[in-house]
Amino acid sequence: MRQIIQTDTAINRKKKVVMEVVLLAVCLLFYLLFPFFDGPVWCADSASYAFMDISREPLYPAFLALTRIRGAGNAAEAEAYIVTVILQSLLAGFSAWYAGFVIKRTKDQSTLLQIAAIVFQFAVVLLCRFAAVRGSVYTDCIMTEGLGLSLFVLFILELYLYVAGGQKCHLLWTLILSFLLISLRKQMMITILIMGAVFGWYILIRNRKVRKFLCLMLLMVSVLAACKVTDRLYNYAVRGVWIEHCHNSMGVLCTLLYSSDAEKDKLLFTDETVKELYLEIMKQADEQKLLYAYAQGDWLSMSSHYADSYDAIGYGIINPVVDGYIAGHYDYTIVEAALKYDEICGEMTRTLFKQNLMPMLQVYCYNVLKGLVNSVARAGHLLSIYAAAAYLGFAAAAGYLILQKKKLKEMEMQIERSLAFAFIVMMGIVINSLVVGLIIFTQPRYMIYSMGLFYAAYAMLLYDVVRCHILLHGKKTSVCTGM
Repeated sequence: MRQIIQTDTAINRKKKVVMEVVLLAVCLLFYLLFPFFDGPVWCADSASYAFMDISREPLYPAFLALTRIRGAGNAAEAEAYIVTVILQSLLAGFSAWYAGFVIKRTKDQSTLLQIAAIVFQFAVVLLCRFAAVRGSVYTDCIMTEGLGLSLFVLFILELYLYVAGGQKCHLLWTLILSFLLISLRKQMMITILIMGAVFGWYILIRNRKVRKFLCLMLLMVSVLAACKVTDRLYNYAVRGVWIEHCHNSMGVLCTLLYSSDAEKDKLLFTDETVKELYLEIMKQADEQKLLYAYAQGDWLSMSSHYADSYDAIGYGIINPVVDGYIAGHYDYTIVEAALKYDEICGEMTRTLFKQNLMPMLQVYCYNVLKGLVNSVARAGHLLSIYAAAAYLGFAAAAGYLILQKKKLKEMEMQIERSLAFAFIVMMGIVINSLVVGLIIFTQPRYMIYSMGLFYAAYAMLLYDVVRCHILLHGKKTSVCTGM
């Protein structure tokens, strides 16, 4: 009898391994279809990464340099990056499979939830390829999202596993992924804030482990320090100077200029040179009707006006005006000119923070609201209503499980895991919307990092709601033991 049981166990284990291998193969092949049919896609920002522009973070330019095919053309030709997009696709396939694997592993081996998690990742890709205006998947693009979307999914999953089980290996991977993401694009500083919020709730508030929380904070500071050192090492290797990447001031400055009133705010400046540059920028922005004063309509229309104005102000006006001034007054190297640019824009930013911030606050609130919608759908009148309903349903499901958790001891751990994953995913969405909304317009490109994970978390919550309902009504079905 014991031998029969052991044989059955071995067979079941082998079937599970085979299934995981098949699912991994399906995920990898799905993502590889796109570079096979579409090839690499050259985007507006691609050149700045390919040519290692001083304004870019170190990881992606280095990645492109390592994966570019030297004999396939120059660095500005998309065909030279076929290896790049294949590697990005393989990483995306692995992250989609890993999302399903982690959820199945922590949710009573539920194959239903595993497949759902993978399908939701696929759905985001299909929306980008066939429904969005861009008409391409991010893994095919020579842009940071090609790596960033997958790394962010892995980051959230590893953070979840650490919260659910407390293993140090998952904490280590969480920190490594945070380091990689921040080195990829500065937007991913949100990973530090997400960890801070999650550790603050689970370690400090719920478990009262002050010393452990402080140790985790120290580790997070170490990640930031490592990112800064890496940035300087990269620039030293590429440019021979010990500096971090430049042009970080332009993001907030665009929003401050957009909401500024030139007649009032020119009085805030004490530096005459910066004041003259400010007035020239505002004059051109006013001529092109790129300012807050020209925004009309509801919150969607106003946020769209801001989005349309942002790049026009930054790349169309600020850069030519400030760069033109520097070129006309100084005989600088590229590095010296970039540092001077940061000095001027930094001074302008600090001064404009003294303006009446109410217009900027309104822009910010609308921008964050649009970011929340774009995180789970696509900003529009009907889809905004859908997004609100999705968030309300998500909150209602979580609230129901919180109320039922103590009544159903046999499901307490499973409910706790669903709530933990839901909390982490929502922290990712909320923090990303709040941070991005302050710096730049919240277009889908910056917001879809958590889209597939949101629906996977939603599925976990609903799965447990159904199981709770069945248990509370005393019904025995196969749902109670997993599908």
